[in-house]
Amino acid sequence: MKALYARQSLDKKDSLSIESQIEQCKTLIKDNSSFKEYEDKGYSGKNTSRPALVELLQDIKADKIDTVIVYRLDRFSRNIIDFYNIYEVMKNHNCEFISVSESFDTSNAMGRAMMSILITFAQMERENIQQRVKDNYYYRVAQDGRWAGGPAPFGFKNARTAENKPTLAINENEIEIVKVIFNSYNNDVNVSLGKIAKRLNDAGYKSRRENGTWDSSAISKILQNTVYVKADNKLYKYLEIKQIKFLNEKLDWNGLTSCHVIGKRVGNANVRKYAHFKEQSVYLTNFKGIIDSRTYINVMNRLSQNEQLTSSNKASALQELGGKLKCDCGYAIKVYSKSTNGRPYLDCYANRSLHACNNKFNKFNFYDVQQYIGEEIQNQLNNLANILISKQEVRREKNKKIKELEKQLARLIDISTTSDLLEQATLKKIEETQKCINEMQLDLQLNNDIVDKLEIPHFAGIDIVSNIEYSELDVEEKKYIVNAFIEKIILNVNTDEIEIFWKI
Repeated sequence: MKALYARQSLDKKDSLSIESQIEQCKTLIKDNSSFKEYEDKGYSGKNTSRPALVELLQDIKADKIDTVIVYRLDRFSRNIIDFYNIYEVMKNHNCEFISVSESFDTSNAMGRAMMSILITFAQMERENIQQRVKDNYYYRVAQDGRWAGGPAPFGFKNARTAENKPTLAINENEIEIVKVIFNSYNNDVNVSLGKIAKRLNDAGYKSRRENGTWDSSAISKILQNTVYVKADNKLYKYLEIKQIKFLNEKLDWNGLTSCHVIGKRVGNANVRKYAHFKEQSVYLTNFKGIIDSRTYINVMNRLSQNEQLTSSNKASALQELGGKLKCDCGYAIKVYSKSTNGRPYLDCYANRSLHACNNKFNKFNFYDVQQYIGEEIQNQLNNLANILISKQEVRREKNKKIKELEKQLARLIDISTTSDLLEQATLKKIEETQKCINEMQLDLQLNNDIVDKLEIPHFAGIDIVSNIEYSELDVEEKKYIVNAFIEKIILNVNTDEIEIFWKI
């Protein structure tokens, strides 16, 4: 069934009436097709809060409507984002859209091409709106230092300033624990995050977890949080090196308040990252810090050094196979400190930490495993290079043909705009040309080589066509390829076999 939609906000002399719009829509109804009229009189097109439109959308979602016909696009919606959202619903339910006066019909190639343009602009507008909202949010918090929202960090509680702005107030019981954590890690070179957690647990101090326990992750989160720190010039210089974006002027960093880092975090909640804050911003809060900036900087430097030291003691972190080796029990195989025979010691995490696996990997030499995997990857690279070389010429020809058709299409469109007669004469050719372009582009997308999907030619200058030698790549390049090629590697202790599960 077809839907005829009409809207008129006010009765004006130059405004086409609801009745006239419906009559225009009926001119496209053929073969006595069934149709239903939807009329919104006295409603603006600036939003979607219109009774008839709501009913129409419900019928579309119920798969009762196969085509929506309107007299003109702005009768349907004046907001490009709203129109895009409605069209997404229509598309999901195989419903076409036709505008009578604008020759806009998504059942043909030209209509779909126009829709693609509209959708592109809608997406751009949506991104612009999101950025404006984000910028406005950042501007507000930077202007008055308000707490940016969410639960208060350990040591604080949510509160309001005298001007009724969101802020944080000291939680006396918890803040003393925060001071103990910072002082312990800063002053005792022999203490670790785990040892601090154990001391707190033994002393009966409670975290905010349900069981009240502390661990190294909870300690690390507190130590990294700038909300506890006096925001002075020293802290400004430290964060400047870390490439953070400042929302307040340098002169305002006088140590009278703390500061808060907001924005996208690197990694995830379970990964410690101390190197930089490139994706984040920082603003001065409206409450005081309780930790000296020098203490915070010392703590952060030590965390970073310990992270590097820990990583250097794990072959898996230095070598490309880190995170890929798995025991046949399903848990990860970790690489620990070198054993007496001089090679990295392999062990199943379930065996070493959970005592839930009895597998031993004494027969597996880490370097032999590494060499075997490298040889198998080299075979894959050689195969992919041969495939890519054989297809490159075909793809070049297709891209060349697409460019020629696009030029032809542009000329046809230019011709069609000179008169109504030429528009009718060239319409079919325009549609055929656009259809051909779409089909060729789709064919290229569907037949992308695995090399294109992995973007190997664009990584660190690696050119897969040049018969690259995997063994000659540096560690970072190897890590990239291993991660792109391999899902996991099973070391089977019963058969002594190495089983590679490929992504490609």
